[in-house]
Amino acid sequence: MFLNILTYEFKLLSRSKWLLILFFTIALLIGFASLNGSKNVDKRLADIKEVEQEFFQKDSIMLGTLKKIENGETVALPYWQLPSQPMTVGNRYPRLAIMHPETLSFIATGQSDMYSHFISPKVYGNNFALDYSEMINPVQLLFGNFDIAFVLIYIIPLLIIAFTYNVLSKEKELGTLPLLASQPISTHWWLLQKMIIRFIIFTTLTILALILAITVFSLEGLTNVNGLLGLLLLITSYNFFWFAIAYIVNIKINDSSKNALTLIGFWLLLVLVIPATINQIGNTLYPTPSRLKMINEIRFIKKENEEQQNEIMDAYLRNHPELAQGREKEQFGFWHNYFASEKVMEEKTKPLLLAYDMQLKKQQGLLMTFKFLSPAIVMQQALNKVSASSELHYNDFKKQVFEFSKQWRNYLTPMLFKEQMFTVKNYNELPAFMYENRIKNDIWVNTLIIFMISGLVLLSTTSKRLGNKSCLLYTSPS
Repeated sequence: MFLNILTYEFKLLSRSKWLLILFFTIALLIGFASLNGSKNVDKRLADIKEVEQEFFQKDSIMLGTLKKIENGETVALPYWQLPSQPMTVGNRYPRLAIMHPETLSFIATGQSDMYSHFISPKVYGNNFALDYSEMINPVQLLFGNFDIAFVLIYIIPLLIIAFTYNVLSKEKELGTLPLLASQPISTHWWLLQKMIIRFIIFTTLTILALILAITVFSLEGLTNVNGLLGLLLLITSYNFFWFAIAYIVNIKINDSSKNALTLIGFWLLLVLVIPATINQIGNTLYPTPSRLKMINEIRFIKKENEEQQNEIMDAYLRNHPELAQGREKEQFGFWHNYFASEKVMEEKTKPLLLAYDMQLKKQQGLLMTFKFLSPAIVMQQALNKVSASSELHYNDFKKQVFEFSKQWRNYLTPMLFKEQMFTVKNYNELPAFMYENRIKNDIWVNTLIIFMISGLVLLSTTSKRLGNKSCLLYTSPS
C-alpha cells in the first residue's frame, strides 16, 4: 500500500509542477541568503586583513627603530615615543587579538554584527572592562538578517504549510475520499504515509539546496563533517516538527481554508509571538542595566583611588618587594602609580561587573527555561553555535582577550619597575593571542530536543481511536 501511495504522490506532484517549483524556490531563497551571509563573512575578513596590515606595519617600524637604538644610531623621536621604553610598547604598539570566522559562519549572522572581531588591549585603560558587554537580550536579534538561519527558521515553515495544508481536505473537496474507503487502510495511516512521503521529498530538496549553496559559497564547509552532519539533522528535525503540526491540523480540522489559517496561526505563535513574549518577560523581570550608570560608578571609584594614591603605592610595594629594588617612593612616576592603583581598581569594580554579568545570565537562564515552548528558539540557538556567532562566543572571546591582556601587562610591568629597556629579543618573546573556540556545540542535543517536542505533540493530540476511523467519516462537512 505504501508503494502505491508513493507512486501516486510522485505522479501528482510531478504533474502539478510542485516539485520543480518547490526546488527552485528553496534553492533561490537559500542561494540569496548564502550570498548575504558570504558577504558578511567577506567584509569581516576584509576588516581583519586591514587591521592586520596596519598592525604589521607598525610592528615593522617599531623593530626598525629598536635596531637603530641597539646599534647606537640617532633616532628622531621624543623620549616618551621610543619603543625601547616598555610602556611605550604597551601603549603605542599593542598586540592584536582576532576572532576569525568559522567555515560555516555564513549560515547565521547571529551577534556578529553587534560585536567587534578584533581588539588591541593596551597597558593603559580599564582593560578589566573587556569582560563586560552591552546587555543584549538573548532573543533580541531573532528577527535579524536575511541569512540561511532566517530562511530555515521563518520561510521554510511557510513553504511546508503551503505544501501540506490541504493533503486530506483536497481529497474530500475533489470527491475522491470515498474511494479510499475500499482500501484496507485507515485515514490515520493513509494521511501519515502521505505526510512521510512529502516530508522526505521536502527535506531532501532543502538539503540538496543547502549543500549546493555551501559548495558555491564556502567549499571549506564541506570539510567540517561533524558540523555539517549535525546541521543537516537539525534541519531534518525542524522540518519534521512542522510536518507533524500539519498532520495534526489536517486530521483534526479537515477543511482547506481552516487548515491554512490554523497553520499560519501556529507559525505566528511559535516563530513570532512566543520569542517576543520571552523577550518582554526578560526585560521586565531582569531589566537592562544602565551602561552610563556603570561608567559613572567606575569614575567615582577612580577618583577615590587618586585621593588614596600614596597608601595604594605603599601597599603595592609591600606585596611586591621584588619590584621596589631599594628605591624610594618619590622615585616612582606616573606608570608606577597607575599599575599600583589598577589592581585596587579592578578589585573594587569586580562586584559591579559581576552584577551586570548576573543580569545577563538570568536573561539567558530564562531563555533556556522557556526555549522548549518554541522550536524556533532552539533552532536559532543551534545555528548560532554552528556558525560560532552566538553571544556566548563573543563573551568568551572578550574573556580570552581579558586573560591575554593580563598576560601582556604582566610581561611589561616588571620591566618598568626594574628600569629595563625593551629590545628586539623582548619583542620576539612577547605573548601572542590565539583565539580558541571553547563553546560546546550542542547541535545534537538541540536536534534531539526538537524531535522530542515533535513526538510529544503527536502523542498528545493523536488518539488510538483516530487510527480506526474510516475515510467515509471525513466525507461529511466539519
